[in-house]
Order: sequence, then structure tokens, then C-alpha cells
Amino acid sequence: MKISIEIANRTKKRIEADFIKNVIKKTVKLSAAALSDFSVSVVFLGESEMKKINRKYRRKNKPTDVLSFIYTSGYNKGGKTLEGELALCPEIILIQAKKNEVTFQKELAFVLSHGVLHLLGMRHGEKMYGIQDEVCNS
Repeated sequence: MKISIEIANRTKKRIEADFIKNVIKKTVKLSAAALSDFSVSVVFLGESEMKKINRKYRRKNKPTDVLSFIYTSGYNKGGKTLEGELALCPEIILIQAKKNEVTFQKELAFVLSHGVLHLLGMRHGEKMYGIQDEVCNS
């Protein structure tokens, strides 16, 4: 499977690109998704920008940790392809990390994995949470 990852950081929080790529690759591998190509853009946004997007697409007037958007899903000669985008808010992730008494890095891995699994079509449940836990604890 070919995995393409683009990362844009519009915040002041330092984000390790290699960490992001590793979490995404582990998540896709553990999901056992039958894809030939997976392309994802990851953008890190501030609270106000995330709030605007959450209000526009989910009608929730508050910032959130992660939003997943599927752009294309289909088939080509090589198999099934999927292209999407993840929007993440480091400020919200940091708040959740403190609340959950874990490091920012661990919470980021959990949230990022969560978003990827939604792109892959998973819904909240035991399988999804199990993959997230495995990604975060490996």
C-alpha cells in the first residue's frame, strides 16, 4: 500500500513530522484496511479556527480535538484508494492530555489515530479503541 502524508502546522506548537507519520502508518497497518493508496493531509489549527470549522461542519460552537474529512474514495486499476484530511487542535489536545494525566505526545497519538480510523470508515467501538490503544502503547 502506498501512503502519502502531508503536514501543515498553523500553530506555534512544535509538531514532530516523523512522529505524525509513524502514528498514521501504524494505525493504517493495524486497521488492516484493504487499500492500494491512502493519502492524508494533516493540518494543525488554533482554537478559534477549529471552532469555526466545527461550527460549519458539525454545528457545534466549540473547538474540538480532531475533525476528519474524506475527499475521495474509489477504485483505480491498482485497487481501492482513499484521500482525506485531518484537522487537529493542539490546544484542545493539551487540555485533554492534562485531564487524562498523559503526555501531550500520547494524547496526540490517540487523537490522530482516532481521526485516521474515522477516515478508514470505522465507527466508535471496541475494535476502534483497541487499535488506538495499541498505537499509543507501542
